[in-house]
Amino acid sequence: MKSSKMRKALTAALAATLMMASTLTVAASGGSAGSSGSAGVQAPSEGAGDSSESTGGAADSFTESVRTYGAGAQVTVGGKAMKTTVEGAFSSKTVQGMAVTASLDSVKASLGLSGSQTPHIIAFDTDAKKSHLAMKCVNAAAEALGGKVVAALNIDLGAKENGKRITLANGSVGLVVGLPKNADTTKKYSVVCVQPGGVISILEDQDTSPETVTFAVKAGLGTYGIVAR
Repeated sequence: MKSSKMRKALTAALAATLMMASTLTVAASGGSAGSSGSAGVQAPSEGAGDSSESTGGAADSFTESVRTYGAGAQVTVGGKAMKTTVEGAFSSKTVQGMAVTASLDSVKASLGLSGSQTPHIIAFDTDAKKSHLAMKCVNAAAEALGGKVVAALNIDLGAKENGKRITLANGSVGLVVGLPKNADTTKKYSVVCVQPGGVISILEDQDTSPETVTFAVKAGLGTYGIVAR
């Protein structure tokens, strides 16, 4: 981290995000979650998650392993050098990097940003302990697809203005994510997205590289499970 101020800001953002993630009001759908495009399926509500879960330890772990980068930074995704147009913070021991490659102007337009507002993304590993109900949905959808979850991320797509983070509710951006090192590159990959409110979406891979998966990250918080099938 470049400064203690940035570390504290990221810790606070992560803690708030984890609290939101732990209370996703979603449950596994009884039927198939779908198999193509980005059609959403409304899952039945199951009520709030376990609000007693502590987020301090997770936040501390995040700030120790976080990678921060600015707009235009060179990053490595799936073993390849890419330039990301969106600044953010990334912490994962499962996937191999991430980047937004669309132009900054097009991203701002998609998210409805104006003036000095700039897009900002936070992404970190998650599992059933951090996002219990969301992962139930991810695993159920993966089973319905006949696939297996190889990695799961909590992603919060927001914006910044005058140094303060803004929560967004509309728009999306394409995100390139490097598959885990041990991923079977002969498999077909898709992504299960679970959002607060109980919406499950199946997002197909938008690129042709066997080392990465590209999918639309929606504004706000979501849990994204990468599925091999």
